Amino acid sequence: MRIEINTKTLTNAIEDVWMKGKYHNGESAKNSQLTDYAMLELVQDNLLNLYNADNQTICRVSIPVIRNTGRDEHNMMVVEIDKILKYLKTFTGDTVLLEVADYILLQSEGGGKRASLPLVVNHPNASMIARIQNFTITPEKPVFSSVNFETVITTGSNILTDAIKTCDVINNAKYMFNTDGEDFHICSRKSDIDMVDVEVSTLSISGEASTVEITGQFHKFFRGTVPVTIYLKDESPVIWAGEDRILIKAPYITR
Repeated sequence: MRIEINTKTLTNAIEDVWMKGKYHNGESAKNSQLTDYAMLELVQDNLLNLYNADNQTICRVSIPVIRNTGRDEHNMMVVEIDKILKYLKTFTGDTVLLEVADYILLQSEGGGKRASLPLVVNHPNASMIARIQNFTITPEKPVFSSVNFETVITTGSNILTDAIKTCDVINNAKYMFNTDGEDFHICSRKSDIDMVDVEVSTLSISGEASTVEITGQFHKFFRGTVPVTIYLKDESPVIWAGEDRILIKAPYITR
């Protein structure tokens, strides 16, 4: 793999799949992230997919490639996120050359800066990532891992961010998604008294009533103000889909 790519676009995508934010931790929330590793896969001459996953969450971001000059078997690599971000943030040019063989080479626009870093042999949750590598959500009949989703909601990333900021006053990073097929609510609670419930504005909503609880951050995965489609079914994984990204979380099961 030897590709030229926009520096800021690559940096943002790596940060996005890191998914830093608030995560449920006992009776409260703490700052954390998914694993510290990202898998990068050149899936077309002009498209790079970035993945990360733990045992409950899988995410994928797709970004355009400006130029692909590599023609070999190395179309995939795993990187240590913190290390590659430190290098990329010193490259101030518009584009960066990313090359992978026995190690990873980064070269700034014009060749004035070069950095090399070791490849990571495997992503610690490669089997989870494999479930999303060739996955495409079909809006008319959404299915994932034999789950036929019953509810489809489209809202805005800014609307989700506002709702979660309100819910996070509780500080436990647990969120109950609830819809009766007409209205959509996100609730975070520690008890029947200590709770926050937000009615979330939607662009569209269709399907059956659904209730699912999940943990961990999700709204920061979507930058700016963009449409986000959410797929729900009772006590099943939740899918968030945007134009260039997809996020899947397992439901939280009280034990």
